[in-house]
Amino acid sequence: MTQLVLIRHGQASFGTANYDRLSEIGERQARLVGRHLAASGQRFDVLIAGTMQRQQRTAELVNKAFDDAPTIHTEAAFNEYDADAIFAAYTPRVFADNPELGAARNQLKTDRRLFQKVFEQVTWHWLAGTPHEHDSCESWLDFKARVQTALEKLRGEYPKDARIGLCSSGGPIAISIATATGAPDAKAIEINWSVYNAAVAELRSTRDGWRMLAFNDIAALRAAGDDSLVTFR
Repeated sequence: MTQLVLIRHGQASFGTANYDRLSEIGERQARLVGRHLAASGQRFDVLIAGTMQRQQRTAELVNKAFDDAPTIHTEAAFNEYDADAIFAAYTPRVFADNPELGAARNQLKTDRRLFQKVFEQVTWHWLAGTPHEHDSCESWLDFKARVQTALEKLRGEYPKDARIGLCSSGGPIAISIATATGAPDAKAIEINWSVYNAAVAELRSTRDGWRMLAFNDIAALRAAGDDSLVTFR
């Protein structure tokens, strides 16, 4: 049966002008997970990444650990949702409902705790389909359908014994896990918030769809003995 190994990108550069670039910690995380996978005898017939810089760079660093590294294929369907568009659509509502958060809006891109508080409320509005005035904001249902369609496509594109690596982001990984386990949309959102940087999950293709074998494995990071490597953002 086809095996799909999902790897979340390493830590991105929160609070900088280019969030999409891996931080120094993110680079270390990606190298470590690649070495761990290679040392444990894993191999990939193909390695896929979304088009985002943090996804592509993670794939490059993971791939370097393998002597017989496969070609990296790019698939935009596994890109993360556009967080900037979602924030633009829903922060006015969140700030209106929570004046204390609105008063601190200037710290939104530098204060991780504040960001998470706002992010959670924004995401619930996104999931609920709360009306907004930003046409560029991909809806939750469209995002979910995009990822699920790409997942189903993988089942038909590769041989049944193929082992596929996929470097993506928390959102697509959460949709993948929820799809494999039958979890509702609200649980998918919670899964998204819980995925570690450079965490590994594994799915197996069955006659009825994908089945989850593992989730949020950070053994590669734990083995390094450095707590600074264990991050969510």
